[in-house]
Amino acid sequence: MLPPTPPYSKTVFINCPFDVSYLPFFHAIIFTVYRCGFTPRSALEADDSSENRMDKIVRIIQQSKYGIHDLSKIELDTNDLPRFNMPFEYGLFLGAKKYGDNQQKEKIAIVFEADTFSSKKYLSDISGSDLQSHHNKQDELVKKIRDWLHAASRRKTIPSFQTIKNDFEEFKNAKLPIMLKENNTTFEHLTFNDYCIFVETALKAKLDQY
Repeated sequence: MLPPTPPYSKTVFINCPFDVSYLPFFHAIIFTVYRCGFTPRSALEADDSSENRMDKIVRIIQQSKYGIHDLSKIELDTNDLPRFNMPFEYGLFLGAKKYGDNQQKEKIAIVFEADTFSSKKYLSDISGSDLQSHHNKQDELVKKIRDWLHAASRRKTIPSFQTIKNDFEEFKNAKLPIMLKENNTTFEHLTFNDYCIFVETALKAKLDQY
């Protein structure tokens, strides 16, 4: 059974690479979204063999007002083939905003690339979009997500970047190792849902204010 769906206005769809090298960025995004008072959503959240993967992604996009799309890892793999999952899911998000009902037209997205104009080399149709560059720096990614959510939602309860950074460092270096030990698991075996539960638990007192 799927968990209750969070309110549309509080849901953030995360579209990013799922490989090991990107994991620190993925975890930073999840923590930032939570710390700003929103709920992260991902294609990794449900493992239901009876649901088509495409249907799952479409459902999550439909339920999410906000979208974080990181296109920085569209690169050739070991077979010299590019990874198109991220731009494809970004296209689905744009399609929902363009052709959906009034609620879907409220969608707001932030799109990342590694360096300025790098994405236009392989995705020329994105020209004219306001892309953000994080230069493969975690702090830069977190700050831009925080600033975007603050501007897009206009919530006065969103903490400063420095507060989020300090809280994340405390969670990562002090609280998470204890949680891993208590749950007899390791960082490498953390699922998306495991990590979300740990973040929710660590931030419970702070999240109750939202």
